[in-house]
Amino acid sequence: MYDGIGAVASSLPPMESIDTPAVRLVGATKRYGNFTALSNVTLDIKRGEVFALLGPNGAGKTTLISLVAGTARASEGKVEVLGHDVRRDFQAARRAVGLVPQEINFDPFFTVEEALRFQAGYFGVELSDARLVEILTALGLADKRRANSRQLSGGMKRRLLIAKALVHRPPVLFLDEPTAGVDVELRRDLWTYVSRLRDEGTTVVLTTHYLEEAEQLADRIGVIKGGQLLLVEAKKNLLRRYGHRTVRLALETPCSSLPPSIAGAGGELEAGGAAVLLHPTLGQPISAELQAIADAGLRVADIETKEPRLEDVLIELLHAQAPSAQQQAANSAIAATTQNRSGPLPEPLHATSVATTPPPGTAPTREELVPLLGVRTLYRKEVSRFMRVPGQTILSPLITTALYFAVFGFSLGGRLREVDGVPYSRFLVPGLVMLGLINNAFLNTSSSLFIMKLQGTIIDLLVTPLGNLEVLAAFLLAACTRALMVGVLTWFTAALFVGFALPHPGLAILAALLVSLSFSASGLIVALWADKFEQVNFIPTFVITPLTFLGGVFYTGSMLPPMLQKVLAVNPIYYMIESMRFALLGRSATPPLVGFSLLFALAGSVIGAAFLLLRSGYKLRS
Repeated sequence: MYDGIGAVASSLPPMESIDTPAVRLVGATKRYGNFTALSNVTLDIKRGEVFALLGPNGAGKTTLISLVAGTARASEGKVEVLGHDVRRDFQAARRAVGLVPQEINFDPFFTVEEALRFQAGYFGVELSDARLVEILTALGLADKRRANSRQLSGGMKRRLLIAKALVHRPPVLFLDEPTAGVDVELRRDLWTYVSRLRDEGTTVVLTTHYLEEAEQLADRIGVIKGGQLLLVEAKKNLLRRYGHRTVRLALETPCSSLPPSIAGAGGELEAGGAAVLLHPTLGQPISAELQAIADAGLRVADIETKEPRLEDVLIELLHAQAPSAQQQAANSAIAATTQNRSGPLPEPLHATSVATTPPPGTAPTREELVPLLGVRTLYRKEVSRFMRVPGQTILSPLITTALYFAVFGFSLGGRLREVDGVPYSRFLVPGLVMLGLINNAFLNTSSSLFIMKLQGTIIDLLVTPLGNLEVLAAFLLAACTRALMVGVLTWFTAALFVGFALPHPGLAILAALLVSLSFSASGLIVALWADKFEQVNFIPTFVITPLTFLGGVFYTGSMLPPMLQKVLAVNPIYYMIESMRFALLGRSATPPLVGFSLLFALAGSVIGAAFLLLRSGYKLRS
């Protein structure tokens, strides 16, 4: 079972053998329908190195990172982090990874400090003040500690992304276009910080279109195109093999032809014979060429040397053909021989080894993990989000309740007076309480998860070691807390009009919990399914609200004609309201056992469906 249930461990998993690579992909393939985004990639990334993954847009760089970070699942092949399979041992693998995504995301409800503490908590880490200050200072965010995330500039938001990826001290850090669209100062600061992380033993995987970034930082370079890994090689070796050094000799007097020895070695005239261009092999002397020029009587006025650049190498490689069938077969053979054996993985074709593994004990000390802190953190964040907008979440349903009493209780109550021996204004209370519970549980949960998807902050949750049951439990507990707050306040508001009598308080709480669980789980399902807000709002507008108003909020079933009574009998919300009516009034139109049995069955089935969708990664993990 992949991405299954599991509690957060109290400590990080023991490190594997020092020879175990930081990241290993063996025959990794990712398909989206008929499109292959990544094809049979076999790769080792060593501990303590900076590995730059380069290629054009759509080459498969982000797809490869997603397979390792856990935001996507490989169609074929094997992916490991520090020897931990990213699916079978997903918690240990994800604890080892920090991800800076390509797209900027932020939660507008929280400050910079809160965002970092929440992200650390997802990983089971209590973020100490010292560690918080260390990260904020290193990334130039110290003066933004209590600023709301939405108030940050684009560059500051990018710094916050990097800070969130570092809060749990990951031994493997992925930087997906970390300096896209930011100023030169941040770029230079990041280069310095990445070098420091590498010196401390962190493995850094970098994708970038700023090739000077890769040239400055990388120990090894991987080039990918069309989902295929073209080569992996040490940066110096790559520049030496593919790079061309150019030496330009400006002549005092132009000449019409070159000496045969120079022309035969690839030399050429430039600027109408005013200069000679030489292309010596990198690292090789040019004394023979200079002597030939001197022997020909040519006098040199100036010398200009142009060293090979990574940009030139990359352009040459990307314009070359993809790996041949023979090369792909060789990589497949490597994958087949390493599926079931331990130890270092041989380099893919063209790869050159570089000994960059740091000595044991150089990685920074990591905070001890706190069991179940991730669940508590997600729960606390969801409740905090609710409390940040009390006018919408708490005050609005209370005003609505008061208006219902003003409109229905006093206007209709003067004519109906009693319903089944209960004063009409008091008869309204259970339906209004249930109306508040249903709307709050569904709307707050569905909008919360959908906004996370829309703003991209869902990735902050997907990369954590939280299991599906833990995520589900946190969302449901937060939903129940929010709904019960609204339900209690709604009842209290109503009680100001009709009195505080409460025949069965325990049953009232049980009914409220079961209804909150049912509709919050339904909200999660709709949020997972929805691609736009209109879809989220469709269910409450065209399903929940009609069923609620047709479920006996303002009337009893005996008031309806026989045909509508049959329709009412198949409306589940009718039984919810009648169960609450029994708890709050001591009487109901349906047997309490039937109502509560239905509530248990509905809650169990909807929660089970939500769990299965989360487990499948439906519209979350591609």
